[in-house]
Amino acid sequence: MSDCVSAKSNRLVQYGEASLKHEEFLKLKSEFDFVKQNGTKFVSKSFILLYILPPPDEKRRIGIICGRKFDKRAVIRNRVRRLFKESFRLIKNQVALSHMLFIPRKGAERRKAQYIQHEIIETFQKAPLWIEVPKP
Repeated sequence: MSDCVSAKSNRLVQYGEASLKHEEFLKLKSEFDFVKQNGTKFVSKSFILLYILPPPDEKRRIGIICGRKFDKRAVIRNRVRRLFKESFRLIKNQVALSHMLFIPRKGAERRKAQYIQHEIIETFQKAPLWIEVPKP
């Protein structure tokens, strides 16, 4: 596990330039279906991660599925999407090029962004998605 990420960390960790452009999201139903059918699955407390390595278009792209089955209130679903987007945005430079699909699980809406980010990093380290950059 990374030095700067601990279970008791109160801050979000950022690696390098942090912005998410529209091209970095899965948009089409066919893209989501491709990742669902052909992806490798990892399960954590707050989410299910499906990923394809290497990606078909050689880009790092993410998708978040948070439908009415998760919660009937749109406010809650949107908050969970924002939590995952923000947590991923800050660490994306340490993640291998792949197509990733996050499916939040019940209880994720009660988590803080720091906890979600820590859990994403742990899951990426278990999956071969985390790239350790040597310290200068």
